[in-house]
Formats: sequence, C-alpha cells, structure tokens
Amino acid sequence: MLAITLSMILTLVAYFGIKEKKAALFPTTFLLTLKHGFVTFGILTSLAVVWQKYVGTVEVSLVSALIIIGIIAGIVSGFVNYFTLKESVISEEQKV
Repeated sequence: MLAITLSMILTLVAYFGIKEKKAALFPTTFLLTLKHGFVTFGILTSLAVVWQKYVGTVEVSLVSALIIIGIIAGIVSGFVNYFTLKESVISEEQKV
C-alpha cells in the first residue's frame, strides 16, 4: 500500500516541480497518476504472489524490513519521477 500511494503522490509532486512548459493537469496528469497507481499495484501484487509460491513466508527483523521498504520506495520513486517528467514535459519535438 505504501508503494501505491507513494507512486500517486510523487506523480503530482514531480508534475508541480516542473519549471518548463508542461502538459495540462487534467486530464493528462490525472490519468498518469491513476496509471502509476494501478501499474505499481499490479507489479507488486504479481511479485508478491510469485514470492509466496516459490519462497513462502519469511520472517525478518525490523531493521531488515525497514531496509526492504526503503529499497522498494526508492525504486518506485525513481521510476515514477522519470516517467512523470518524460510524459509531462512538452519538448520542441512534441510541439511540431
């Protein structure tokens, strides 16, 4: 759940951080926010099902769990920021 909400919030944060000419907030960025949420949900759910099938339940310490959550949050934020900037910034090639 953390990764899903993080991806949706970071999409809007990245959009409002763009200083160049950017696409409209609605419907472009609104739909991009929903897309990032659904894609994150799908990827993480698929990975969790595959993990549960082949590895099973694994108990980890609190520090290990925090490190895993941090890694997942870092990966999600990197991808979301990249794809938000890629789809929201209007470049010279797109204007023509």
